[in-house]
Amino acid sequence: DILEMGNLLGTKISINEFVAFVELAQLKGQIDPRTFVIATYALCGFANFGSIAIQIGGIGGIAPSRRSDLAKLGLRAMFGGALASWMTACIAGILI
Repeated sequence: DILEMGNLLGTKISINEFVAFVELAQLKGQIDPRTFVIATYALCGFANFGSIAIQIGGIGGIAPSRRSDLAKLGLRAMFGGALASWMTACIAGILI
């Protein structure tokens, strides 16, 4: 299950969570049910490279002079969001 989970997390970060959820649905009978629940929590959220561009474009429109600051913080924000989802998945794994 570790390889499948790692593949899903990589897909979520590099492409987006929707593609990762489609791949997770195809794995439903092949992985442990506990892994499936943990993966569901780990894949929630919008922490991916496309979201960095959305963040820069959306917030940058409100504060155009701060776009360079947003670009500098974009990667950190993405990883911070991913870590928040992964910590939620860890708590779910403890509780189930």
